[in-house]
Amino acid sequence: MQITYHIKPDEANESLMQAIRELFKNEKELTITVSSEKSVQRAVVPEGDNEKLFYSLFGSWQGEESGDELVHQIYSSRTSSTRDIEL
Repeated sequence: MQITYHIKPDEANESLMQAIRELFKNEKELTITVSSEKSVQRAVVPEGDNEKLFYSLFGSWQGEESGDELVHQIYSSRTSSTRDIEL
């Protein structure tokens, strides 16, 4: 179950918490997410740096497995079977 409350910070009092406890009393665990409606300010990136930033996202992947081990894992995880198909 998910319930969304839109409240002002000074309205977040004990009665709100009591309502939440009552609604979810049979749940084992809750996840409570708090967010703000304020707009997020983005960093200004100089135009030439956009391309550098874009290309910085590419590159080799560093892992604990060797290339041969990784290839073996990929091939061993693949499965194939024959299916009877009637037309």
